[in-house]
Amino acid sequence: MNRRDSASVTMRSSVVFCLGVSFAMFGFGLSLQCYSCPDGSSSGCDVKHDCRQAEDSCLKLTSGEQTYTGCLRYTDCDFMTLAVRYSVPDFEFSCCQSKLCNGQEKSAFQKFKDISVKK
Repeated sequence: MNRRDSASVTMRSSVVFCLGVSFAMFGFGLSLQCYSCPDGSSSGCDVKHDCRQAEDSCLKLTSGEQTYTGCLRYTDCDFMTLAVRYSVPDFEFSCCQSKLCNGQEKSAFQKFKDISVKK
């Protein structure tokens, strides 16, 4: 191997290494998608939102007739943090980490229909 070939191999190795480090630090550009109604909704909300890289969870928070949905960090999915962020009386909440997992619950009929369509 001559000097020029050695430099070429070193350069390629450096590029591959830099790309690997970049992907490890910043991810592959894929983000979680959640339903988003940050101002609350009394009816079904079907606004889809691509979460920011640091937001790894979907939230569904219900207080009375209002339902708030959106993206957040899983580490922020606790009662005290949400009580400060959402100034609402008594509430229930859930966090999940799959695509559009914070939507309305499906009826038994809709679940059956979804299974039938997939076959």
